[in-house]
Amino acid sequence: MKNSARRALLMGFSILLASSVRGGLEARGCRPDLIPNGGVHRCSSCHVNSRGGGRRTPFGQDVRDVIRSGSCAEFWEAELAALDSDGDGRSNGEELLDPSGSWRPQGDPCPGDPARATNPGVSDDPPPALPVLFIRGDSNSSGTVDISDGVFTLGFLFRSERRPTCDSAADSNGDGGIDISDAVYLFQYLFAGGNTPPAPFPACGEAGKGGGDDCEESAACG
Repeated sequence: MKNSARRALLMGFSILLASSVRGGLEARGCRPDLIPNGGVHRCSSCHVNSRGGGRRTPFGQDVRDVIRSGSCAEFWEAELAALDSDGDGRSNGEELLDPSGSWRPQGDPCPGDPARATNPGVSDDPPPALPVLFIRGDSNSSGTVDISDGVFTLGFLFRSERRPTCDSAADSNGDGGIDISDAVYLFQYLFAGGNTPPAPFPACGEAGKGGGDDCEESAACG
């Protein structure tokens, strides 16, 4: 074979090989977008190497069983969502916030709060703690803020009565502690046109700056 013909053959083979590799990389790169909240962990959902390729995680192995090599076709479905690939007691769907497997990549927004999506391929990936919800001023956790809350706070402070289950709720003025000023603040709001309690108020919500960490529970927001 002449040198020119040999060079042409090698060049054609190189182009074919590069195209094949590029196609495989593009296919792998599309797959995180084919699972709900796949953008959170990207390639590390399916591969031990966070850049993709190589050894697969347990979830990646289950994905491999339902896809064609090099394909970008949709593969997320109820059966895959129901599996607990990493054996941590939570299904793939629960970890990716789509337990039913009904999410579709074309047109559906990612389900739930992406910050709470965990990796279905890693067993030691616990879910983030749920935020504590409460109503500021609702010292007795009744679901409403009224005179009984101020009385409850005073009973706790001066008569050794039951402690609030949510200190931050009893902290009516939001200064970071529970004392007589919280009852006074609440009474002024209720009966003298005083300032409104800081958020979260008047409905259940998360604490802003300074509050919530000492709140075991709020029955009104459970």
